[in-house]
Amino acid sequence: MVPRWVLGVVAAAVAVAAIDVVVFVVASNSTPAVGARTGSDVVAVIDPTTSRVVDRVHVGRTPTIVAAGYGGAWVLNKGEGTLMHLDAQSHHVVGTLRLDVTATDLAIGAGGVWFAGRPRGDVAHPLEYAKLERIDPATGHVDREFDTRTGASVLAAGGHALWSTGMMPGHVRGAARSDPATGAMRKVNIEIYGDLIAADENAAYWVGSIASRVARVSTRTGLLTSSLPLATDASLAAGHVPPNPTDVALGGGALWISAVDGSLIRVDPNLRGIVASIPVCGNALAVAYGEGAVWVACGNATVVRVDPKTDQAGAPIHVGALPRGIAAGDGAVWVTLN
Repeated sequence: MVPRWVLGVVAAAVAVAAIDVVVFVVASNSTPAVGARTGSDVVAVIDPTTSRVVDRVHVGRTPTIVAAGYGGAWVLNKGEGTLMHLDAQSHHVVGTLRLDVTATDLAIGAGGVWFAGRPRGDVAHPLEYAKLERIDPATGHVDREFDTRTGASVLAAGGHALWSTGMMPGHVRGAARSDPATGAMRKVNIEIYGDLIAADENAAYWVGSIASRVARVSTRTGLLTSSLPLATDASLAAGHVPPNPTDVALGGGALWISAVDGSLIRVDPNLRGIVASIPVCGNALAVAYGEGAVWVACGNATVVRVDPKTDQAGAPIHVGALPRGIAAGDGAVWVTLN
């Protein structure tokens, strides 16, 4: 008989595949500008001062997540299981690390570049087993790794801690706080299943893409301070569809949430309410804050800059293929295309 936790691993893999299908469907409902397709497995580099694509860097197969910091961008290539470091000045690939896990997320902070995932080909450990590993930006090598029992699959760094979502013992989805120095972990009660995470020095935020709800946890106490629905009872009663979040970012005194309907939701950082819902494009796939603005990756092969001072969206920036991830920092906006 196949153990139930093995079936859980299969189910998790199916869920990941389903996410890819959703991205494909979103993209297929949008039409890029004529001549905009310039190939995939590329990172498009946008100059944040001119909002123009200034470089295209060929990376590994199927680049997905990208993070900016420590002198450039860090790109997770899902198709070949590598992590690449792109230099901030030259935009060249200056390091490639083959990962020993099937990485599902990246986070910048707490002394390095962190990634989370299960060991490749692992069927011996239970579903809640995962690893957190840190890359030293100076050497490009892993200098710290922890075994976890939180099944960490989504990750953020802030407030001298790592914050994650994953499968807990007992096959229950939950959130956790990890000490980046010792690996010590404890469960965090957020009262929702939050599959999108962002954190800064003051708080960690979990957003439920299905529940359309946000939970805020103090990084000082590790306790839930507030929770906010992204759709009111009156709105739901009127037949309006919840926003279905796709990504979350922090910066400029706000929490920014991209949504399937193409909107960018601006939320008060203390979760006192939704400040604005900004129409950006047909399908918003990912969001990043940095270089003085909010940047939204869209399903029509564009990126849109939003001014956090006015909440106004700029003209679409054509990037040439479907964006999968976006990061802003170290002098550029970095967009993975595949």
